[in-house]
Amino acid sequence: MKKIISFLILLLLCAVLGVAAAQEVIYTATVTKNMTIREKKSTSAKKLGSVEAGEFISILAYEEQWTRIEKNGVKGYILSKNVEDLAAAAGYNDEAAAQYTGVAQKELTIRAKKSKSAKKMQSLSEGETVYILELGSEWHKVVKQGIEGYVLAAPVLELAPAREGYEVPQEFIPEPAFKANYMAQADVNLSMRREPDKNAGLVGTVYQDEWVDVMETDGQWARVQKDGTSGYVRGDHLRYFTRYDPYGPYVPGVKWYPYAARAVEEVEIFDSETGELLRSVPAGSIMAVGALEEDMSVALPYDRITGRIQATGSLELETVVPYDQAQMGDLIAVYSTYYDPEQRTQTQIGRLHNIMQGVVRLNDLILPSDGTFHFNDYCAPYTKGNGYMEGPIINYTSRDKLGYGGGICQVSTTLYNAILQIPIETVKWQVHSSYGISYAPLYFDSAVGNGNIDLRLRNALPYDVRFALQAEGGVLTVRVYRAS
Repeated sequence: MKKIISFLILLLLCAVLGVAAAQEVIYTATVTKNMTIREKKSTSAKKLGSVEAGEFISILAYEEQWTRIEKNGVKGYILSKNVEDLAAAAGYNDEAAAQYTGVAQKELTIRAKKSKSAKKMQSLSEGETVYILELGSEWHKVVKQGIEGYVLAAPVLELAPAREGYEVPQEFIPEPAFKANYMAQADVNLSMRREPDKNAGLVGTVYQDEWVDVMETDGQWARVQKDGTSGYVRGDHLRYFTRYDPYGPYVPGVKWYPYAARAVEEVEIFDSETGELLRSVPAGSIMAVGALEEDMSVALPYDRITGRIQATGSLELETVVPYDQAQMGDLIAVYSTYYDPEQRTQTQIGRLHNIMQGVVRLNDLILPSDGTFHFNDYCAPYTKGNGYMEGPIINYTSRDKLGYGGGICQVSTTLYNAILQIPIETVKWQVHSSYGISYAPLYFDSAVGNGNIDLRLRNALPYDVRFALQAEGGVLTVRVYRAS
């Protein structure tokens, strides 16, 4: 019985030794040049054989300076620096092992440890897919052909989950390359931070009244670029946004209004926040309004706040068609501002007279595709001889002056806010002052006057547009239509 047990133990031991022998080859690889196989880890050790450049080898042990291989039953050593393309001898599935993938943006070395001087395990070519086992801020743990190691994290981009159940953590999603969508002016000195955080590292300063390129803003923080350096500044201290590309994103603060609403009977406008009655608007007035809401009301721009009309049954809605879907005759933009409908004083009479001068001169004007428009070409000079009366004017030094043409700026401001919703480029524009005007949101007024104070536009659309203006019952509305 003891002999049988001893025999079984011997068989088991042989099987274990056999498995160990079969698994002795841990890697396969190729060599970059002809080399001598040495008996020991020394260039002067006994020669056991040789390998030729490009030859496929079986590796028993891979170390910093020497690699132990087997060839034709002979086991010996070759220099590790001439060994490349290591692969796990037992087979591998890098994609299945990985949690994430990336793309090498340049040639990379896979190291045995998180050090540039650590042993080279593998290499990655530029543009090659990187299979990542663990993400790191400086080094990623990766696998290639079953060989695990580390690569520098910075040159590995386009990170993505390798399979379902994984998401790339937010801190490893790189910011998109900076693209200037707007320029804007700082109203105070602003610190540029490395991240949108007041405690983040300082990378520069944007000084008061300095213009800076802006990529995006959420109101609180804006990503900007100055002198080739990008960073974050307080977005609520940027003003006078102007977009570079008329087909680019809207200027921050611009809203698209989907309807021009005509009052079929007198309607009341209320403050959306307080419910206070703001004014009544007579039948026939046209207003820019938002979409119909659940309570059957519509919101609308009213001076610097949001108004609301509850009696929507008293409105006829004309739909605004997206500019890239518009056919001839379709409405593509609308905006409204409000003025005092009372005409009791000479100042009120003069102001409305001047507004009507702008309405008459610009109504049904056609702006051809790629054509330019200068407001002053149609409306200036603002003199008694050119049909204007005295009305209140606003300038940088006073709000309480009268001048010929006073009130005409409400026409240019309303037109400006309408074209901001479509690809019409603002070539020249300026505000009245840093305080703005009461009938439009802050920084969204457009001053015109004698000389070089002008609103100038270019139609970037592939078709002509027509301006339709109406001043009725205290409402000034500009509608823009596709003309051809």
